[in-house]
Amino acid sequence: MSRKQFSTRSVNPLLLLAFLLFSPVAYAQQTVMPPKSEDRPLKDRIASMERAERDTWQKPDRVVKALDLIDGNVVADIGAGTGYFSRPLARAVAPDGSVYAVDVAADILAYLKERADQENLHNIKTIVSRPADPMLPVNSLDMAFFCDTTHHIEHRVDFYRKLFPAVKLHGRMAIIDYPPDSLHAPHRPEQLVPRSQVIAEAEEAGFKFVKDFQFLPYHYFLIFEKQ
Repeated sequence: MSRKQFSTRSVNPLLLLAFLLFSPVAYAQQTVMPPKSEDRPLKDRIASMERAERDTWQKPDRVVKALDLIDGNVVADIGAGTGYFSRPLARAVAPDGSVYAVDVAADILAYLKERADQENLHNIKTIVSRPADPMLPVNSLDMAFFCDTTHHIEHRVDFYRKLFPAVKLHGRMAIIDYPPDSLHAPHRPEQLVPRSQVIAEAEEAGFKFVKDFQFLPYHYFLIFEKQ
């Protein structure tokens, strides 16, 4: 049997179709927006974001350490939710630094504020933002931080451009999110944003891709700089 005969007879068309549909190559772009988190009941969002097992794979302490923050830094946690990251970020920049906890949902920010007060964290300021605008003060940020948020932003390049003036020169932006082929993603592959798309969109808005951490098992973790 010739090599050509072998290749055409041994490839199952159904397997080839499945490969094309479900491989990361098939999802070069996000094509469908996921359901809005704020449409879910508040108690369900809190239970999901604060579940104990999340620490084992989200690794919040290691993430915050990798950000190399110092006392006095100002950080925006965009899509802050319950404050799962806002709280350790606030500790990392204390006592003189602060965190803007930014979210479109006022109800979950109320929970965040109550939880922060319980933990004696008084350097977190909440901002009820708009879907297309983080509404942050100009030249205020040493770091803008996103975790599991960017796939919910419909017009990301425009959003980053509105964020850009709030970030100081040489300030950084961190983006953590699920790739379409993640084994732990809560959404369908076409509802997620591939790593290459994240980089292209951030750079189109003026940020420079500078670092890629690879210790998270289910997420990419990318760092950009305003240069």
